[in-house]
Amino acid sequence: MDKRQITLKSIAKALNLSPSTVSRAMKDHPAISAKTKALVREYAEKYKYKPNTLAIRLRTNRNNTIGVIVPEVVHFFFSTVLAGIQEETEKGNYNIIFCHSNEDYEREVKSVETLLDARVCGILASQSKTTASFEHFQEIVDSNIALV
Repeated sequence: MDKRQITLKSIAKALNLSPSTVSRAMKDHPAISAKTKALVREYAEKYKYKPNTLAIRLRTNRNNTIGVIVPEVVHFFFSTVLAGIQEETEKGNYNIIFCHSNEDYEREVKSVETLLDARVCGILASQSKTTASFEHFQEIVDSNIALV
């Protein structure tokens, strides 16, 4: 079996189980026998099954991704802040999309658009020195996305 393409359905087919049984076994559902859970988990581990995070995001309408916009990456302050953000987001099982505005207003606006298109659940932003209008940040607030 191709390890890169293993899915709940392919596990179900290989073990002659229904996809819902496999899904419930992976989630430790009490209605699934210990024997079936062990069989499914052993197979999943052997073939290095990884959940399809895109499918999970679509189903739950949640993506656990935070956007970060900084004006400079070479500055010690921002590189330290980014390292801290990465460390904390890993604890909460969040991902980061990082945008660098390079102290340019137009790039900052484009970064906001990119993060909104990516459907992030929150944005941490440090505005550039050239930011004169804040309408792009208002769009984040209007979209009910957390903005810090």
